Parts: sequence; C-alpha cells; structure tokens
Amino acid sequence: MSYFRIYIYLKTLDFIYSLFFTTSKSREMKIKKKFNSYTKKKNSILTSQLRVGFVLVLKYLIKKFPRRNEIIINSYNLEEMVNICQNLKLKIVFTKLNENIFISEKDLITKINKKTLAVVITNIFNSHHDILKIKKICKKNGITLIEDNAIYFGNYFKSKSKKIYSGSFGDFSLHSFNIMKNISGMFGGLISTNDNNFEKFAFSEIKKFKNFPSIKYIKQVLIFFILKTFSIKLFYRLFFFKIIKLAHKKNIKFIMEAIYPSLKFKKKNHFNKYLYKIHPLTIKFVDRQLTNRDNLLKNYNVRMQNNLLYNKLFEKNKIKQLNYIEIKDKNFQNFNEYPIIVNDKNKLKDFLFEKGIETKFLQYVDCHKIFRHFNKSDGLNDYQNKILCLPNHIKISKKYIAYIVDCIDTYYKRKIKF
Repeated sequence: MSYFRIYIYLKTLDFIYSLFFTTSKSREMKIKKKFNSYTKKKNSILTSQLRVGFVLVLKYLIKKFPRRNEIIINSYNLEEMVNICQNLKLKIVFTKLNENIFISEKDLITKINKKTLAVVITNIFNSHHDILKIKKICKKNGITLIEDNAIYFGNYFKSKSKKIYSGSFGDFSLHSFNIMKNISGMFGGLISTNDNNFEKFAFSEIKKFKNFPSIKYIKQVLIFFILKTFSIKLFYRLFFFKIIKLAHKKNIKFIMEAIYPSLKFKKKNHFNKYLYKIHPLTIKFVDRQLTNRDNLLKNYNVRMQNNLLYNKLFEKNKIKQLNYIEIKDKNFQNFNEYPIIVNDKNKLKDFLFEKGIETKFLQYVDCHKIFRHFNKSDGLNDYQNKILCLPNHIKISKKYIAYIVDCIDTYYKRKIKF
C-alpha cells in the first residue's frame, strides 16, 4: 500500500514543453509581476537559489547598518542559513520556540537590542498570527524582518475577504524554486521587497556572479527524472521503497545524503561557491507553473484537506505519546508534509517502514547544537530527533492517511502492552 513520499510539482510534460520556450525578459517580468501581486511588494529579484537571496539581503543590511552585528534566527532551521550568517561575521542569536516551532515573541523581546541587524522568521508550521506578533515587535524596535518562505508558497489567510499570502510579511521575503518546492524550477529563488535601494544593490552584485554551471544543472535534471520514474507506483513499490528502507536500516551514507542533502553540510563551507546567476531554464519552468494556476490550486486544496484529516484523526485517537500541531489557520498552515512530535522517532520510523510507510526523517536540524559557540543553548528546544513528517501530496489518499494514523496508534498501543 506504500506511496512515494516525494512529489515533484513540475510535470514532465511541462518540463518538455518549456524546452521549446524562448528565454526572454518578458517571461522574467511575468514572474516578477505575479510575485509582486502575491506579496504586495514593489520589487522582485530572481536569484539562482533562496540562499543566494539571503546572502544579498544580509550584505546589503550590513552595509546599511554597519554598527549592527547581531542576527536573531530560528534555531530549528537549515544549517546553511545559519552558516551564511557565520561567514558574514554576524553574531547569531537563537530564541526559544513556541508550540508551532516558531520564534517565541516573549523571548524575542528579551534578545532584541541596538546591535540587532535583523530578525529571520522561517515559515514551517506557523500560523499568520505568529508572524504578526513578530512583525509588530520588529516594527516597534526599527528592526528589519526577513521572512523565509521556502516551503509556504501559496499559503494565505483572509482579511476582509482579501487573501494575504505568506511571503508578504517581511521587509525582505525569500522564496525558493528548488526541485521539491511548491514551484519546482530545479534551482532558483526570488526576493520580494519594497526597498528600491536594495534592488539596485542586488542587480549590481548579481552582475558579478558567474553563469550557473551546466554540469550542476544537468545533475539536477537527472535527479528530476529519477524521482519522476520512482514516483510511478510499480517502480516505487518494487525497487525504490526497498532501497530507501535498506538505507535507513543500514545507514548507507551516500544514499541517505542523496535523499537528505543537508546531511552533507559542512560548517566550514563558504557561500561564494554557489553565487551564480539564475539558469534560463529555471525561468521557463517557473513561468510555466505559475501560468497553470488551476494545477497550483488543485495541489493546494488536496494538501489542505489531507492536513485537516491528519489533525482530525490524531485528535480522535488521542495518542498520549504523540504531539501534533493543531491547525487553527487551515489556509495558512497548509503543510507540505504533516509533522508529528515524538520521543522515539527512530523506532517509530522503522516500525512504519515495516508497514510500507515512508516518512520524512529529516525536515530541519537543531542549529543551536552545531553553532553552540555563539550563545548558550540552555532552554532551547530539541526538535531534530523528535519531528517526523508524514506524506502529504495530491497522490496521498484519505484511505492511506487513515492507514498511517491507524499504524501509529497500533505502535503505541503495542508499546503499552509490553
């Protein structure tokens, strides 16, 4: 009954169709115009990756505020986001997290000071209320707010019948078009802002970047087709599921790193090695997907209904050994994969593999453990070894979700008996 956990939103036909497009300024302008509409910002700057956009924003702020050298960031994060801050000689300040694994506003108030350059919020499982509280604090203190919107594209809340989208809250909002994001462009990112001076700064910096390496892009295209092949049920059940299961069981390093690239992270790496211009093919892929609004909406609605069903079933089953994030903001908290928080993550993951269920073993990591020399990690939450994400995309049926929850319920009932 197993289903491939990974879903690539770029369709194979759209990939092929895009190859026959001409790369033009008009396509680039269409993308920017749509993102300006989503985020209610004046400027959109395309980059080769989200992290490149983050580098540009921080370099600009350091130049603008030379006496400020501290950055406040979510401790449960992608390692490279924190690594960028380190390489730019910023003092990293981690905050405690709330029940939605988002920056706690109470702890933030105690850590903001005259040296604070920016606050970075990461949309993972949070509601829009979480962001509004942080935005209010930043505005009151004259602090720049950077919004990492890598995995929340298209999520929104309604205010007076108007849709307010994620990515519209930050003074600078960062978006991602990486291969497994809601808009799949192989690589790619975008910065949304109202700061005209930053736009000029970013364009002058990007001009110095090298063109995106063809070999690197070709490798990503090959990964795209491999993943598309294994998403076919027969191939996945006969081959890929068994390979992934074996890799987890035997901890086969090269396979695990292929599934979870962040496992290859090395703290000494410098960001200069990926400062490239956006690849022309990415622009065509992104434009094609944004044009097909019906498909975006269909994927969005299925994910939302799946999330609500997970929530409903976990609430009904009342599994004491398990915590979940209650969805109070269904359109905004539309998770790409549904998170549960457990103390025996590895054992539960192995049990679910035996039942034919693949989960996302690694979402983000506890960066305060990797970069602990910047500030004390006392009182910071440990989530890396507790969060397990359950599959959620258009191919995941309601019947399969019920089966997953039932298997988790069985696992904990069996443990009680022993």
